[in-house]
Amino acid sequence: MRKISLGLVVALAMTLVACGGGEGSVDVGPREAVLQIASEGGFVPVEFALGSGPRYTLLGDGTLIFSGVTTLEFPGRLVPQYWTAQLSRSQMRAILAMVDEMGLSDVVDETDDSAANFVADAGTDIIRYWDVNGEHRYAVYALGIDEDPNDRNRVFLELIATLDEFTAQTSSDTYEADRIRVVVGSASPNPDFPDMRPWPLEEDWGGWTELPNGWTCRVFDPSVLSSFADATQATTWEIPDGGPDFTPAKLLVRPLHPGEADCPL
Repeated sequence: MRKISLGLVVALAMTLVACGGGEGSVDVGPREAVLQIASEGGFVPVEFALGSGPRYTLLGDGTLIFSGVTTLEFPGRLVPQYWTAQLSRSQMRAILAMVDEMGLSDVVDETDDSAANFVADAGTDIIRYWDVNGEHRYAVYALGIDEDPNDRNRVFLELIATLDEFTAQTSSDTYEADRIRVVVGSASPNPDFPDMRPWPLEEDWGGWTELPNGWTCRVFDPSVLSSFADATQATTWEIPDGGPDFTPAKLLVRPLHPGEADCPL
């Protein structure tokens, strides 16, 4: 009989509790992140890198948060939309079985960058998994480019495909976040879509975090979204006195998922 790891046992127990099938408590709560998949790096503009969120975040109660469909409108809306789907118990078991097959509970922080020897400027796909022992992180540079991936990367690809399939099969609702990240940097206005607006936020610059690339970041509660209801990716903003020494400004605004840091690390 195949041995089941402690991490999978704990995760399955958590699922049963969330579904009302058992009693007790675990370190990962029903509204906390169990699994998260995101992409970083690659040959992309800094605005894309700072403004993009996880592809998938799975919570302890089976809630799956995922990116909305990209529309053809241009310029696109400023605030990206995320959706949620409720996975069934069998779907959760399927995902957690793949996590176990990947051996993520034995990983602390590993990166497979073997593809860097033959491909440049590719992105890195990152999977993070939480259990009673904390966070486990595994990253793969240029995932999917290898026609004969190792076992762990093969299951990683299968896991992403399975989540894609589950979201296509399951009804979805709008994701409502409790943290909204706002990142501000210098802008180059688009002359074809002029849209300069007054600064939409409070002017307490002491609460902002400076990022290494010259941008600044702060997290707000969801009420701030009303300030950006009709803003687009081409909208620029006037910086008030006391703020960064540039005008106009570019704002990147998005809901944060559970498991994400307030500002980019």
